[in-house]
Amino acid sequence: MMRINLRNILAVLVTVLLFTGCGKDFLEGPEVQKDPNRATEISADQLFNGIQVKTYYQQEAEMSRLLSIWMQYLSGTDRQTSIIGEYVHTEETLGDELEEVYIEGGLVDIEELVKVTEAAGNRVYAGIAKFFEAFVIGMASSLWGDLPYSEAISDVATPRLDSMSEIYTAVQNLLDEAIQDLQSGELGTTLASSPQNDVNFNADANKWIAACYSLKARFYMHWAEVDAGNYTSAMNAARQGIDSYTNNFVTYHSAELNKESIYYLYQKNRDSYLRANQTIVELLKSRNDPRLALYFDPDADGEFVGSEQGDSNVEASMLSADEYLRQDRSFDLLTWEETQLIIAECAYQAGDEATALATLNQVRRGIEERWGFQAGSLGTAENLSGEALLDKIMEDKYIALFLNMETYNDWKRTKRPVFTPTGGGNPEIKIPHRVYYSEDMRNTNPNIPETSQQPLRNANDPN
Repeated sequence: MMRINLRNILAVLVTVLLFTGCGKDFLEGPEVQKDPNRATEISADQLFNGIQVKTYYQQEAEMSRLLSIWMQYLSGTDRQTSIIGEYVHTEETLGDELEEVYIEGGLVDIEELVKVTEAAGNRVYAGIAKFFEAFVIGMASSLWGDLPYSEAISDVATPRLDSMSEIYTAVQNLLDEAIQDLQSGELGTTLASSPQNDVNFNADANKWIAACYSLKARFYMHWAEVDAGNYTSAMNAARQGIDSYTNNFVTYHSAELNKESIYYLYQKNRDSYLRANQTIVELLKSRNDPRLALYFDPDADGEFVGSEQGDSNVEASMLSADEYLRQDRSFDLLTWEETQLIIAECAYQAGDEATALATLNQVRRGIEERWGFQAGSLGTAENLSGEALLDKIMEDKYIALFLNMETYNDWKRTKRPVFTPTGGGNPEIKIPHRVYYSEDMRNTNPNIPETSQQPLRNANDPN
């Protein structure tokens, strides 16, 4: 079902040429000018182009919008987004997104890139490819749980579902391999560079190693509810992770046609669909937090107003035109802020509240510096201990990870923030804890269960 074939390879080139997302010089250079029908000559950099584009799009587009509505960053205020605000979802809600985990810049192409770069002896390039594989399948499993993986890119017509725990074990091992490859410094002799079109870190192995460790920390946190020992593993990984907000793993966009930000393109074409959610607006107001004006624009009356969850108030504040709806705005995928707040939470869980509190305040100072806020404008957390300290760490993380789907995993694990769902009631019951497999995948693979037979929660989210 997932076999590498001519259709898959050509799809990469179609993605590169037509995708309305991102890319630095994706349409330039001699490699891209080759006849796209000569699939046997597709280069590593051409594969990598499509992989970057698809990964960035997946994290910034429909999955981000859906989860940002559920996590009350945004309100769905028109048509299908208002339905999402009611927590109505079906096999089709993220059906395309699940299939794209595998095709057109997904795992099919990523594993081909790993094979090509390893065959060329370019371990640094292979390490970067393995990071993307871990990121794509790990984040997918965080939403869907069990997925085809070990047999997906093979001749098996109906690949089995690997358990979520099997996938996460494989992903941690893959990241360990990636780190070893990147540390080797081996570039081989047959590929020109490693790689030429890395829009994130310009093939800086040390920065990719740090990103690998931050991703390891994130994935350990995904299982901390099941096994508290993962807090220690996450702490150890995070301490070797992204060490500055200047080294964040982000999408790439520009104001050039077909390279604009996904949120910009979405809002441009669907002006009435998304507004600020009352939850995040009121939280930022209560803290006198300058990120209120960073995230949103005031309404027609000059006020910052959020639409209550489930209320289609199209007059509420929009995402900020000068920042979050800017054509060339990068979208945070994996950051220093997240990494440091993982350290804070893990220190708290280890009983080291002093380190947890100090790290929380260090993150605030770093965020002020990143956005050019006045020093001290985010305040200093003092005299916090126990649950109050954990509450504040998770509140700060919720605000810092604005629009990032990782907030959904944090909420499932910690029950923080405490949301009021549409119509009231228990958020643990009303807000979905996983999404359905796609209908197309279920119809072609008998290993995918009917929706009525699918669990309501994934294995790492028992409570």
